[in-house]
Amino acid sequence: MVASISSQILQIRKENIKQSLSDIGTICHRQDYIATVDGVMYYDDSRAENVNATWFTFENIVRPVIWIAGGDECEADMKDLRRMAKKKVKAMVCIGKSQAKMKKTFQSEVKDIFEADSLEEAVRTASLLAKDNDIVLFSPAAKTTGESFAERGELFTETVKQLENELHQ
Repeated sequence: MVASISSQILQIRKENIKQSLSDIGTICHRQDYIATVDGVMYYDDSRAENVNATWFTFENIVRPVIWIAGGDECEADMKDLRRMAKKKVKAMVCIGKSQAKMKKTFQSEVKDIFEADSLEEAVRTASLLAKDNDIVLFSPAAKTTGESFAERGELFTETVKQLENELHQ
């Protein structure tokens, strides 16, 4: 009986956490749709600076993903995120000081992993990898020092808009 009650309490907590994270569609830089460019949808999830936030984002995606990830601090356990990436991620572009660690962490789950020296380069690389009906998702799963998630999200948005303008001229 104690096990049953504990299980129910844990499930309720898990559902509450899941619900609160899924209700963040109104928060800037959290699963924000930016644009569709040549049949590819671009999403800014720069607020997802930890493994759990990125995991919940992936849980809601049903299309193949080109994932832009990384930052400066990446010390969390990525076991659950690795399993999710194996199911959802078609290719990955790593950025920041943690890019080598991210690449090593996900190399057995994601076939194509690239490194980029900047977010702008990562967006351009992702755009070359993406095909119709794919999603390019910027969801760092790691903290970055020196700039905020909002600054990174704005840079991602500007780069996608610039790419859109270049392709439609």
